[in-house]
Amino acid sequence: MAASSAHAADLPVKAKAVEYVKVCSAYGAGFFYIPGTDTCMKIGGYLRVDATFNGGVQGSPAWNGDAGQHNRYFDYFAARSRMLLSIDTRTATEYGVVRTFGQGRFQFSTLGNNTFNPNAINGSLPVAGSQLLDTPGGGYTTIQFLFIQFAGFTFGQSASAYASPWQGFPGNISDFLLGGHNNDTGVNNIQYTADFGNGVTGTIGLDDPTVWDRTAVYNLSLPLNATLNTGNAYAGVHAPDVVGNIRIDQAWGLFQISAAAHEVSGSYNTLNALGAPAGAVGLPGAAPTPLSEISGHPDTKWGGAVQAALQIKNLPTGAGDDIKMDASYSKGATKYIISSSSTSPSFAMFGSTSAPGCSRFPRACLPTASHGAS
Repeated sequence: MAASSAHAADLPVKAKAVEYVKVCSAYGAGFFYIPGTDTCMKIGGYLRVDATFNGGVQGSPAWNGDAGQHNRYFDYFAARSRMLLSIDTRTATEYGVVRTFGQGRFQFSTLGNNTFNPNAINGSLPVAGSQLLDTPGGGYTTIQFLFIQFAGFTFGQSASAYASPWQGFPGNISDFLLGGHNNDTGVNNIQYTADFGNGVTGTIGLDDPTVWDRTAVYNLSLPLNATLNTGNAYAGVHAPDVVGNIRIDQAWGLFQISAAAHEVSGSYNTLNALGAPAGAVGLPGAAPTPLSEISGHPDTKWGGAVQAALQIKNLPTGAGDDIKMDASYSKGATKYIISSSSTSPSFAMFGSTSAPGCSRFPRACLPTASHGAS
């Protein structure tokens, strides 16, 4: 065993305080400098838990499948837990500020939108096409926005120039309101915004319509089903949607006029009339037959939509109170009116019936998979 004495020089000395993270006030509250760089960053997000009775998650109406029929398989309630995370950076350059923005969310829900027979659910693996979110330890992650902004341009996945700032849910509760435009997870696009001063701006852009802005196109030579639709027969995407807006955003409120042009293109004149039955090998409904390419195709047509949006701020009812409203009209661009992340719905109303697939006395009998026509 050895013993030694400690000298004064060997005693620990308290280090001087070092400010590793500095506040960046140039771009608003919450930004800070990334240590060792001139880039400012802001990290944001939220946690949300909600439950819906007599409907699906996120407040979706009970308008199709088991929920629409109110049959024995209908779940009376559904729940959802969600966390959102966003990262916003700003870097000053000789040619202006470069901004990058990314936002994603993590979510776990029960039974998607409550439209599936629970007897068909595998507790460990999702059922194909059912979009189940309730597998043990499951859930999903989505990307909502990923874009770069510089000198008035926006490149990447961002909100369409057609959309109002509040998208299709002015009350920030649900995006299932009929008549509203909504692409709250962004679309791949290129946009340019000009600032005319005094709160007046104008934006023009090109949107990729593949995910948000295409709905079903039906070949009417095929047999129609009970809801007067048949297999989807749209062709490939040939052109981006052309969108734009003029916006006035001032202390009294906001007013915006926006417009969009959308190409509608069908596939071929000759398609398979009936899909192969379950478990069999064959062409699905509306699939091209060997005669398709020599039989011609429908003419491509352009449709479009217009929208007016109004927000009145600072109401006398209380601090921060406001009113938001918008109205849209479209022809050949259904998704600009009934816009959701799935295919636009169609509706078929029935009275009392004993037809298979419908409850005996339903308020509304709707198909499990409903579509809208463009």
